[in-house]
Amino acid sequence: MQILPTWDLFIIVFFAIILAYSFIVGRNSTLKIIIASYIAILTADGFGNILDRFLLSPSRLVDTPATFGPESLVIFKILAFVLVILLITVRGSFFVAMDRERSLILNLVTTGAFGFLSAGLIIATILVYISGGAFVGNATSAVGLDITADSILAKLMTENYNIWFSLPAVAFVVMSFVGGEKDEAEIIE
Repeated sequence: MQILPTWDLFIIVFFAIILAYSFIVGRNSTLKIIIASYIAILTADGFGNILDRFLLSPSRLVDTPATFGPESLVIFKILAFVLVILLITVRGSFFVAMDRERSLILNLVTTGAFGFLSAGLIIATILVYISGGAFVGNATSAVGLDITADSILAKLMTENYNIWFSLPAVAFVVMSFVGGEKDEAEIIE
């Protein structure tokens, strides 16, 4: 049996890895990763748009001896996105303290749901960047790959990236209303 690397395989493997990691680190750390992902999306798009405007566009302000192709913008956005998620998750000076569910099954279900939403957000963002798209502004790279031609999952995720972008935040808000409130004494302990 020969397994060919496809976008569908990439998506399934990354979903599995991120979902498994969510169970390892727990729901609160998964929520921190989701928050870090939103910040990373804005950071990567913002700096990517600045890079595009000042270094890559034909009317660039900075004349550089090295020539950067349009694919540099895609690579930069993906690297910035991943780096910011890592930095905020590992070194971010905030924590998320959502109450544990009374039921082990419910706790596993909510951790799995947030892990799934985290995976969807991260993977959809990377696929949008690879496709040459952006979340902030109307910027689209001329180099974007057509990853949807051979992949049903990639097409589903890139065409519905607005859903993947909004669902984790909606779930977080819903869970904030459903869960109980903590007082400061409980948080400090």
